[in-house]
Amino acid sequence: MLNVMVVDDEPWGRKSVSKMIDELGLDVEVVAEARNGAEALALIPIRKPHIIVTDMNMPVMNGREFLEQLYYRYNHIKVIVISGHSQFEYMKAAVAYQACEYVLKPVSLADLKGAMVKAMEASRSHLSFEQRQQLTNEMHRVRMETFLQNVTGRRIANAADIVARSAELLADPPIGRYRLAVCLLRRFRELAETKFHGNADLLMYSVENMMDEVTRDASLYVYKSDDRTRLCLLLPEPEAGGDAVRRLLLPFHEAVCRMLELQAIVGLSAPRERLDQLPEAFEEACSLLGRHTLQGTEFAVQTSQGPEGAPDSDTVSASGSASAEVLGGFDAKLLQQAIAAGQAPAARRLLDEFARKAEAARTLTIGGAQKELRKLADAAGSEWPSIAPDRPLLSDPRGIDSVTSLSALLDYVAQLSAAVETHIRAKAALSADHPMRDIAAYLDEHYFEDIGLIDIATRYHLDPSYLSRQFKAATGENFIEYVTRKRMEKACELLCGSERKINDISELVGYENQRYFSQVFKKFTGQTPSEYRESGASGGAPQDATSKN
Repeated sequence: MLNVMVVDDEPWGRKSVSKMIDELGLDVEVVAEARNGAEALALIPIRKPHIIVTDMNMPVMNGREFLEQLYYRYNHIKVIVISGHSQFEYMKAAVAYQACEYVLKPVSLADLKGAMVKAMEASRSHLSFEQRQQLTNEMHRVRMETFLQNVTGRRIANAADIVARSAELLADPPIGRYRLAVCLLRRFRELAETKFHGNADLLMYSVENMMDEVTRDASLYVYKSDDRTRLCLLLPEPEAGGDAVRRLLLPFHEAVCRMLELQAIVGLSAPRERLDQLPEAFEEACSLLGRHTLQGTEFAVQTSQGPEGAPDSDTVSASGSASAEVLGGFDAKLLQQAIAAGQAPAARRLLDEFARKAEAARTLTIGGAQKELRKLADAAGSEWPSIAPDRPLLSDPRGIDSVTSLSALLDYVAQLSAAVETHIRAKAALSADHPMRDIAAYLDEHYFEDIGLIDIATRYHLDPSYLSRQFKAATGENFIEYVTRKRMEKACELLCGSERKINDISELVGYENQRYFSQVFKKFTGQTPSEYRESGASGGAPQDATSKN
């Protein structure tokens, strides 16, 4: 099977082409998508495409520049150009840099299939025997990794299927009794964002290469976790004791520490007998990762019996003693009240205190720190959806899980503090920008009272002239018109829906003088109150109270 990469700056364009390729039924698989030529070049060493399907009109690095780079750096990759432009310069570039085919949009399945078949034939004829062997090995590894990921994620759960496929994919070495080691790198997300331009896959590619070098001669299988932030090592017994795993992976820790300034920690599951128990082994190993202290710096392997090869300050005991509490119940309640009441200084003070306590808590574990951060999110309550969306670390459901060091925790709290302050300011500004909404709501409830423009201006601390202008702009009516309409609408409702005397209705809607009430009512509806009531009682349709204003 050949790997395909789709390159297009439009998300819908990438998805459409990828779906069409899947529908062709050819021996190809779309393994990557990129938004532009620069991103595609960064992904090529990771995803190893044999065929690239690319648009030409793209930002950052356009199609012509991309084709030139492919021609000189990855000449073995076959290219299909798909473009909505028949411009001579685009076609000239496609010919100059030996693209297999140039297909104009809108693309038909027949055109795409013809181009794909041509590219597949060119790719296979280009490969040497050694390259074909390497391709076979790489595809076997991809299938092995996908299989183990699917078993770990419970997407393959039938025991007979697991046995049959493991006999094909995990034959050398065969898997009998085993343990699973899960390796996590502190500050992985931070480094991906600061030095790899947010491309975590590119960072993981570098990490995988280091792991391959270290474990080249070992009898094991390595695969990535579903979230692509941890490496899992399937280790046949009996060479999988905690001390043996530490000796195996210490050079890896030293390599990533030296080259990437990261620190590795490991959780090692208890032995398992069958591969269908892999999900439980993974969960156990990840839980053991959480026992490492947040501020630890030494390499350690955490097992259910306790840590291997690290000072006590870097791990907790095998009994899993409780991690330090940072946010108590009372402080959580205070934070919740501060956010709900829009008290930015109080919220900031509580979050600063949280950060200081976390920094002082030397026994705080990774798992404990993540639990404490979830308390902060819970304290935000219903405000959280408005606080988090503009900050990826906060809005990402896995954001808290990526906090594995003190610096990451402090960064999370700092971002949360800034987001809470921004949220509170936005709410205050919204309230300040729309006081007319509050005033209208107040009048809706108090229309029958003896209230005037001066009364409302005093109540809301506004200049009467300013209030009059803003109220008219917000509602389309001046103050008197709005109150009168509310009174008349209620009067119409009472006249048709009750047998109250007209004098009583007049008082209920705010008029002590029935005669004046009748004059206003007739001006508003075109009928006297008695006429309005009679037209409603006789089955006729009373004139809409809002139709005459």
